[in-house]
Amino acid sequence: MRSGPSQRVARGPRARGFTLLEILVVMVIVAVLTTVGMISVGTLGADRGLDDEVERYSDVVAAAVEQAQLEGRDFGVHFAPDGYRVLAYAADRDRWEALADDRLYEFHRWPEGVRAALSLEGRIVPPEPPRDAAPLVPQVLLFSSGDVSPYVVTLVREGSDARFVVEGLPDGTLEVQRPGDSP
Repeated sequence: MRSGPSQRVARGPRARGFTLLEILVVMVIVAVLTTVGMISVGTLGADRGLDDEVERYSDVVAAAVEQAQLEGRDFGVHFAPDGYRVLAYAADRDRWEALADDRLYEFHRWPEGVRAALSLEGRIVPPEPPRDAAPLVPQVLLFSSGDVSPYVVTLVREGSDARFVVEGLPDGTLEVQRPGDSP
């Protein structure tokens, strides 16, 4: 028997779909959760750039410590008000020199709004601006033996409570304390 427009075909249990109201409620819940997630990532991730800067600094110093051991010569880190650079001691000329053609150790400027404070033996050492006539001298020494003069560098972003602390230990290792880490 054929079913016509006026006849209904029995289909078993009634198939039920979602109502428009149920779909709207789910969309509102997803939108609220997405907004909360974006706000929390924005708040927590606001200092991702500062975290990247700490990682870069740690990588540069670790590479310089290793290179000092491999080459058997002393290296050092010179801190200026707006950045830092790695220097090598040239024994034949009896002075500290920038490493020519080495992008890893060239002067690196801190990002806008980032300030660094250097502490040696518990005393804050003001960064030394480069002078035209005077040679650069590093404040932190990375010896060819693998030893390092102990120091603490604190990086802060102006207008933020975020504080990253990098501690250079005498054995050449670095300890990094990020915001939220227990002291």
